[in-house]
This record gives sequence, C-alpha cells and structure tokens, in this order.
Amino acid sequence: MRRAETLMALALVVGAGVLLREALRLSVRWTSAGPGAGFFPFWLTLGVVACAVLVWLQSLRAPATPEGAAPFIPAGAWKSLLAVFLPMVAILAAINYLGIYLGGAVYLAGYMWLVGRHRWQLIVAVSVLVPLTLFFIFERWFLLPLPMGVILEYFLYGR
Repeated sequence: MRRAETLMALALVVGAGVLLREALRLSVRWTSAGPGAGFFPFWLTLGVVACAVLVWLQSLRAPATPEGAAPFIPAGAWKSLLAVFLPMVAILAAINYLGIYLGGAVYLAGYMWLVGRHRWQLIVAVSVLVPLTLFFIFERWFLLPLPMGVILEYFLYGR
C-alpha cells in the first residue's frame, strides 16, 4: 500500500506541476476587473500539491507492507471503479456534442440511477439544478463561457 500511495502522490505532483506551469502563463494577480485568468487554477493547483505532499508524508510514516499483502485495489472493487470511470470517459469523448452542462447532467443522472439507486425525483432535481447552477456561476457571474456543445447551442441559439 505504501508504494501505491507514494506513486499516487508523485503522479499528483507531476500533474499539478503541468497545471501550475499553464496557470503561470496567465495572469495570477488580482486585476481591476477581478481575478486574473490564472488566479483560480494557480491556487487550486497549489492546494493539490499540498495534498499530494501530505499523502506522501503519510505514506512515509506508514509501516511497510509485507509481500503478498492486500492489493491496492481489491478484486471486487474493479466493478465499482469502472462504473465511475467508463461513463466519464464516454462523456468526455462526446463533450463536443454534449458540452459541459448537458454532459454533466447526463453523467449525474446515470451515476445516481445506476450506482446510487436514487429515486427519479431526486435524480431529475440534481441533474438539472447542478448544471443550471454551474451555468449561472460561470456564464453569468464569472462571464466565462464553457463549452456548450453542438446540441445545447442548437437549442439555445439555433446554430
């Protein structure tokens, strides 16, 4: 387990390093119009690095596991892992058509239905309200347009 945690911490630091480099290409300062384009990515990335360092330090303090110990991902956990990962990959593959908001709604609804086994009223409420809230936060409040996808652009703008 110790090796898996150490490798995961290292992967997080490497990924955060790439994101940090990209954030620093943008303005990370507070401007007269508000935060610069790289402000939030910069601070979020530093948070990821801090968490990765904590995971790494905890893995160093943990006792070494003997050979033949329990695997990092038990055999029965693969089904749950793939139930989350494969639909996410499918939504990302269709992001040009679905966009962030519709893709997020489809993913939330599918996850709540298949994995969470929630009632349909809650599924509809969450999968509509969360993307709608994100739409108003990013499109209206931050004035930061996110990819809408072909389907949503057609219904909203007729293009």
